[in-house]
Amino acid sequence: MYAWPSTADGPDALPMVHFTTEEQAGGEVTPDGVRVWMFDTAIREGGWAPFTDFDGWSVPAAGWRALYRRDEDLLAVTGPGSCEGWYEGTLGADGDWVAAATARQSVVLLAAPVRHPSLFGYAVEAGAAFALLVPLMVV
Repeated sequence: MYAWPSTADGPDALPMVHFTTEEQAGGEVTPDGVRVWMFDTAIREGGWAPFTDFDGWSVPAAGWRALYRRDEDLLAVTGPGSCEGWYEGTLGADGDWVAAATARQSVVLLAAPVRHPSLFGYAVEAGAAFALLVPLMVV
């Protein structure tokens, strides 16, 4: 899994992090024997909303929190239940992302069963993209 930072233009930009993974399926299978996206259970249990449901993800998610350390470029994100310890690692954030994160003190997490953030739009069209707004402390 890796995180990809992005922001919109302007003073009201929301810092976003796209979570993707090279490995798409975990050990879970459907009754028909189809392998399930490895984050499917965590997404369902963690309070994520479909990306197209803005009202569902535009308020801070219960039980989630994030910390970004500028000097280390380290992002740590944790959530409830199976989302505990969701991510901890470097981000590769640019100055615009850090400025937006500092101003907003929140981050939008995006997840979809895609291998690269550039494919996120296809996941949105397929109804397989999810989002979450998480309170963020920047130090």
